[in-house]
Amino acid sequence: MFKSPLFRRVGIYLVLSTAAVTVVNQLEIEQQSAYQIYIPMFIGIYVISRWLDSRFNQASQQQQATQSTRQPHHPQPTEVLDSEVNQGFCCR
Repeated sequence: MFKSPLFRRVGIYLVLSTAAVTVVNQLEIEQQSAYQIYIPMFIGIYVISRWLDSRFNQASQQQQATQSTRQPHHPQPTEVLDSEVNQGFCCR
């Protein structure tokens, strides 16, 4: 989704908080008692956004792991395989 975890977290929080504020504004509560709703709501949004971010992070890590297993491993010229070492070039 997003390459940067910061942008992903901000995007998730922005979407959730905008939706929540819109819903609360539609309730037409008195502005004097709005803090009683907003404070727990934003704490809950923070917790939910962190949980969603961790889910997206796990999904992207699994996707990267499957992509890395699909790509064939080409040994570098400096890598020496065990089969090359044990081909009889050893002195006895």
